[in-house]
This record gives sequence, structure tokens and C-alpha cells, in this order.
Amino acid sequence: MHQIFALIVLFLGFSGSVQDRQLSSRARDLIQALATLQTRPADFQAQEHYLNTFPHDYKEFLRLFNDVDHELYDGHEYKDAHYEADAPSYLQHLTSVYTGLHATTFVGLFGQLPPQRQTQLITFLADVENHGSYAEYQAIIDALKQIGEDNLAIRFEKARTKREKQRDH
Repeated sequence: MHQIFALIVLFLGFSGSVQDRQLSSRARDLIQALATLQTRPADFQAQEHYLNTFPHDYKEFLRLFNDVDHELYDGHEYKDAHYEADAPSYLQHLTSVYTGLHATTFVGLFGQLPPQRQTQLITFLADVENHGSYAEYQAIIDALKQIGEDNLAIRFEKARTKREKQRDH
């Protein structure tokens, strides 16, 4: 599971344009953990350290990344009342957007995962309450079909169908 989240977070990138200022130890630790992960992406310990260092809730995420006055602000406003106030939901959303826009890169990285991890990643991206308002997921499917990845697109469609049939959906 750690590999999946590490892969997702690598998609999101991390701007090196942190303004010149004194960073908290939390921010420095996160930057160092990301640097280590980027140099050793297949290293389980580097993945685990990054995931343990990454903010575990949306409030903490915003404290570090949102608005010019926050330490790791990269120019993007992370405010969207549509998403649950937790980092995994926001990570899911951003990963879906990125995957739809950069399907070829996604397919290359996705192919490096073992089959069980691939399934877990697809399930993670499909796990939403209302696919009718989740256009980003359909964009993934459309993008995969455009680049000839029909079998992978079918896996995403099946995951969506399975999720829609679940009782709590």
C-alpha cells in the first residue's frame, strides 16, 4: 500500500520554489523525505518515511502548503469545499486529475507496480461516493482509450461499476 501512495505523491510533484525563509523542522523533514524518495523511489524505507512525514490530515496539509504565508506554498490554492477535509481525498482527486492529463506517464509508472498494487491503486481512485460528479475519473478512462490502453481503461470501468454497486454508495 505504501508503494501506491508514494507513486501517487510522486505524480503530484513538489515545487522547489519554496521562498527564502526559515522553515520549521516539519517542513524541512518533509522536503528531505521527498528528496530521498525521489532519489530512491523503489526503496520501501524511503517510501514509508515520506508517507509518515507527509501531513496526515487536510488541516495539516493546508498549514504547510496553502497560501503565501505558509511554508511550502507553491502558488496553488488548496481550497475546495467539494472535497472531504482530509489529505487522502485530496490526494485522490489530484492524482485523478494528473492521470487524466498525463496518461502515458501514468501507464509507464503503473506498469512497474505488481498486479496487486495496480488493483489497489485503481480501487483507491475509484473509491468515491458519487461518480456522477467525478468527471476526473471518466477523464482517466477516456485518456487511456486515446492512447490505446483499452484493457486498462476496462479495469477502471469495472472498478467504478463495482464501487457504484456497493451498499454504502
